[in-house]
Amino acid sequence: MFKKIAFVILCISSLLFAESGVGLNINEKDLEITGVLDSRNLAALQTSSAIYQADANFLYDDENAKLIGAGILATNRVEALEGVEASFGVKFIWAEVGNNGATNNDFTALPLMAKVRYNFPPLLYNIPPVALEGRLLYAPKVLAFGDSEEYTEFRVNAELEVIKNVSLYAGYRNITTLYNGVSNSLFNTGFYGGFKFTY
Repeated sequence: MFKKIAFVILCISSLLFAESGVGLNINEKDLEITGVLDSRNLAALQTSSAIYQADANFLYDDENAKLIGAGILATNRVEALEGVEASFGVKFIWAEVGNNGATNNDFTALPLMAKVRYNFPPLLYNIPPVALEGRLLYAPKVLAFGDSEEYTEFRVNAELEVIKNVSLYAGYRNITTLYNGVSNSLFNTGFYGGFKFTY
């Protein structure tokens, strides 16, 4: 069931996200596909003063743990800080967490999400555009469903546009899924590297 839903979400995402960006990141143990749809790329929403982003990801690790996330954020530039964008929103998380390798349990939560992105000003000597991004997601028990108790996610990454519309990035993520009956709440942690296509 989980695999079917993940496949449907990724197929829909690939159509929607074709206008903004699709990324792939890996390390020795994990594979993650990400996508972002920005309202600035949609002609129907370009007259609106508000900026919205749809955000989705699928994470799979070598211990058969899987996570799907889909959310929406409101984004705007921070007037006092040139090059800084701040985003706030919510994201639905559905994951399969292991119980000491014996069984899998579904984990669901609706964490609040905050993201800050800093685009460096144009640099000298034709150095490609560079950006830093950090995000934090948190769902206390009241925003976790069933036997899910708490969700926390922290990410930070640096991005370098090597070719127009193609960026390389590297980062670190730490995801915890506190689940009733599962002793180890750490779902995934580690450094990763990847690339992203934007349109």
